[in-house]
Amino acid sequence: MNSNRRKFLKGTALFSAALLCGHHTCVRAKDVPRACSLRGGLQANDIKLFRTSGNSDLDRSINLELIHAAESFNILPGFGFYDDSDGKNAFATAETWIPNTKGTVAFGIELLSDELFSNEWGGLAVAGIMAHEFGHIFQYQSDFYSLLTQSQPTDRLLELHADYLAGYYLGLKRLRGGEIDIKGFLDSLYLKGDTHFNSPSHHGTPIERAKVMLEGYKLGLTNNNNIQQVAETGMNLVFTL
Repeated sequence: MNSNRRKFLKGTALFSAALLCGHHTCVRAKDVPRACSLRGGLQANDIKLFRTSGNSDLDRSINLELIHAAESFNILPGFGFYDDSDGKNAFATAETWIPNTKGTVAFGIELLSDELFSNEWGGLAVAGIMAHEFGHIFQYQSDFYSLLTQSQPTDRLLELHADYLAGYYLGLKRLRGGEIDIKGFLDSLYLKGDTHFNSPSHHGTPIERAKVMLEGYKLGLTNNNNIQQVAETGMNLVFTL
């Protein structure tokens, strides 16, 4: 394991164990409502949510990251892992699957493995994806979900806004002294863009996704900690694209 990945495992930022499901398998959802995923094509039927990734060191590092994400977005969603062997993905739903939380984020095990070991900065890409999904939870719990979806034929604005929020979070992470090469998440996000302009699950082109994330990152470096103002700035940006 290289030194950068080891630093992610040991020093990437805490999530309270209370936010994780309390048992190995905590939910089985046969009819998952509309959920916002990292990429299109989510197969969200019959999902089991698991407490652990199967790697205790990685779990501790993710717990650390989740605490910072929850604080940054001022939300408290549940979090768990799921089997995404039918298509690497992560998603957020407004449904609460874990007691004492609000909303739920699920991270695919296959996606987690792919991102961690695809490049030197895979850990940063994982942090960025988590922040993207936390951004969706924030949207659900504010006016931004309706503002970004009203009269929209696709998910494009909603997804680009979550990319912006993820970039903002990584900018804050850099301010906290995190060792960051933003290219790790930039490359990952670029590859997840699409040109399916007429598909309801269109997430934005590769260039659009990379652009808005970088703009959010720049704002995060200014230490603007008013998430409502940040989200409004991001919304204004995506409406101009």
